[in-house]
Amino acid sequence: MLKIVIEGEPVPAARPRFDGKHAYQPKRNRAYRQEVQMSATLAMRGRKPLQGEICAVVKLYRKCKRASKAFGDVDNHLKAIFDGLNGIAFIDDSQIVRCVVEKFKDATTPRAEIFLQTL
Repeated sequence: MLKIVIEGEPVPAARPRFDGKHAYQPKRNRAYRQEVQMSATLAMRGRKPLQGEICAVVKLYRKCKRASKAFGDVDNHLKAIFDGLNGIAFIDDSQIVRCVVEKFKDATTPRAEIFLQTL
């Protein structure tokens, strides 16, 4: 089993923005994707990306104290994380055939923990 920890507040994927001619990702999303990629590269320690069918368990920890603060949709969090792991932890996120996601509020240490296992 492979464990990847992405330190800091989990960031859900946002829709692309347009400047009139080109589409681009918001700065916050680009920064989070880079953090995901760096964390995955460290966790892989030179190993090749996982092949075959994969089971993923994702645990999202946020420092959200007020009930009015939205946590974000699970699918948007998964997209942000899995897109960053493409080509590093696995060849493509289409390999994921089973996924369990848990969200935790009031975490003292905000982070995302990803557990990947081939089936």
